This record gives sequence, C-alpha cells and structure tokens, in this order.
Amino acid sequence: MANAVCGTVPGKRRRDIVRIKIKYHKYLRDCKQFAIAHTDGRRHKIKIDVGARSHNLILLVDNLCAFKFPLHDSGYAKSTREKRIVDAFSKISPIKIPKLDIIQWGDITVRKYEFADGVPLKKISPKKVLANRDKIARQIAKFIFDINISDPSDIRDLKPTLAKKPAFLYGWFHNDIADNFTVDPKSMKIKYFIDWEDTKFDDFRLSLNASKRRWNEYKFFGLMDLVIEKYTDMYKKYSKQS
Repeated sequence: MANAVCGTVPGKRRRDIVRIKIKYHKYLRDCKQFAIAHTDGRRHKIKIDVGARSHNLILLVDNLCAFKFPLHDSGYAKSTREKRIVDAFSKISPIKIPKLDIIQWGDITVRKYEFADGVPLKKISPKKVLANRDKIARQIAKFIFDINISDPSDIRDLKPTLAKKPAFLYGWFHNDIADNFTVDPKSMKIKYFIDWEDTKFDDFRLSLNASKRRWNEYKFFGLMDLVIEKYTDMYKKYSKQS
C-alpha cells in the first residue's frame, strides 16, 4: 500500500515522509506523544522529517527542539557515538553545535537536540550567496580547519587506529557539510552546524567533492573552491608554525 501511494507523490524527500507516515503510523503517534512529554507537555506544532537513507524519524517541535527516533534498530550505538562527538567538538568548533541529550525510552534510544535557529543555506538565493561568497567560505574553511587539526583525547578510540594523526585534508571531518548548517540571512553569519552522526576521521576530499556537487546544483558556483583555497592557506600557515 505504501509503495502504491508514494508512487503518486513527487520528490524523494516527500515520498520518504509519506512512506514513513504509512508504514510507522502507530510508532509515529507514540513518538509525537513522547516529544511533547519531553518538551514542556504543551501542545505544539510538530514537523515531520526523515534522516538520510530513512534511518531516522525526525520531529521538529516548533522552535523549541528536535527529536531523532531510530527506525531500524534501537539507536543506541549511533546515538551514543554522536553524543560523544558533539560533546568533544562543542569545545573546539568555531561555529556553535546544538546541545544533544540522550533519552532512553524502553529499548529505544532517542536523541533530543537544542533548536538551531537560522535558515539552511540552500534556502538563500544564489545571488545573495554568491555576493557573500567570501564571508561564507571563510567561516566554513575555519570550521573545517579547526575540526581537522584537532585530536580530542576523549574520542580517539573512534579513529581507525590510535596512531593516526591529522594531516592536510585528512582527520576529523563533519562529512556532510553541504546542507547541515544554518545561517542568519541578514548578516550571513553561520549560526549552527547540525547533524554530526556521520562524522569520522578519514580523508575528506571525496566528501568535499560531494558537497561541491550539491552546491553547484543550488547554483552556488565557486563556493567550494574558495572554501578549499582558504582552508589551504590556513593549513600552510599552521604547518609553518608547527
């Protein structure tokens, strides 16, 4: 039934949301009740979304907070890993990271995120993005650089091996920067970097290229090239001082 209905819905994201609503109807209802109970108990407008690859159900409760519910497992491993990463990089990132709390709900591990205000970059016109390209690129490059050169002791066990050290375009990286930050549309200051679930310690050139393709789809031409240029300048200065 879900596939038949979804076949008439345009857009993959919309189809995914409709499919989740049909397939997980009772679970979705219970998740909404949980979200309200763990906000302030009042009735709020709840927006439904799905995570990448439809692994998670996301409920945005007004401008108060967001909840992430697992769809295919208990969510414990991913939740605790992301919590450790967020806690580690909240002390390092030049851009704010929303606070993440974990709530155990029976055998389900739920993630509750601080609300991240601002708007996603993709919702800002290409003309305005390109007019502020240098400012945006400088902020993102500094964010990538600061995360990249860090080696937080409390998450070293999450690296491929303890002996691995940060290097140029290699080290800790958010791993999906294209759509996962919010911007003040007036000042064009980046306010929050969200969704750290896929963060890892690795070569991140492929991830940068993937984000570049996404930005090109949005007509943000040249933005990633400028980010890499500014990051490279920062890394060269850092290498000389080290």
